[in-house]
Amino acid sequence: MRILVIDDYLNVEMALRGILDGHTVAGVRDPAALPRMLAYEEPFEAAIVDLRYVQSAATGLTALATLRQLSPGTKTIISTTDEEENRLLYLLAAFQFFDPKALLAKRADAFVTRAVVEAIGRGDPSPSPDADPFRRAAAMRPPLLDQLVHNRTELGIWQELARFDKRLQIASAAHVHPRTLDAFTAAKGAAIDVVAAHFPRPARGPEPLADAAEPAAAHGANLIRVIHFARTHEQFFADQEVAGLLEASWRAR
Repeated sequence: MRILVIDDYLNVEMALRGILDGHTVAGVRDPAALPRMLAYEEPFEAAIVDLRYVQSAATGLTALATLRQLSPGTKTIISTTDEEENRLLYLLAAFQFFDPKALLAKRADAFVTRAVVEAIGRGDPSPSPDADPFRRAAAMRPPLLDQLVHNRTELGIWQELARFDKRLQIASAAHVHPRTLDAFTAAKGAAIDVVAAHFPRPARGPEPLADAAEPAAAHGANLIRVIHFARTHEQFFADQEVAGLLEASWRAR
C-alpha cells in the first residue's frame, strides 16, 4: 500500500516508515506543497494528515481539501496530539466537512498505528474509537460546530470576543447591539456546555455558572465563559480557511 504522510516534522515520517514496514511511505512537510507532489506521484491509498503546522498558515483542513480535489480516492487519517489547544474545533470541522476515516493520536503505539492504517487501507472501519465522538458531533442536528457558529455575524462576534473583554466594546467592534451580544453569550454558553459534555477534560476546572436570579450577573458569567472559549480557540475563529468552509456550508442550507 502507498501511504502519504503530511506532517511538518520529518521524524514523524521516519517513525511511520519503520512502523509501516512493508508499505511504501512518502511524505510532504507542508499542505501547500501537496498539489505539486500529487501531480508527479502515483496515487496513494491512504494519507496520514497532521492537524497543525508550526511554520505554515495551512492546516490539516487545507490538506484534506486538496486531497479531496486532486486525489479523491485517497482515504484520510487525521493525526494529532492531545495537547493542542485548538485541536477540538479543527477536528469538529474536519469530520463535519471532510469525513476522514480515522483519528490517530500521535501517542498511539506502533501496534495501534499499524492496525489503524492497514484497516483504513483495506476499506475496513478503524479499530480505534478515537474518531467516534467527532462523528457523533458532526451527525447532530444541527451539527455541534453549527451550534457554536451559525452565520457570519456569529463568527465576527467570536473574533471580537478574542480581542476585547468589555461588553460594549465587543458589541461595537462586532457591529451588533449589546442585547444581541447578551443573547449570543447565553446561547453559546449552552453550546459550550454541550462541547464539555461530549469532550470532557478531567483537568479542567468548573466553568463559571450564571445566576438565573440575577440577569446582570448571568450576562457577566456567560460573557466570561465565551471570552475564555474564544481565546482558547482564537486561531480557529480567525482562520480564513475555516471561514471559507463555514461560508460554503451556510450558502448550502
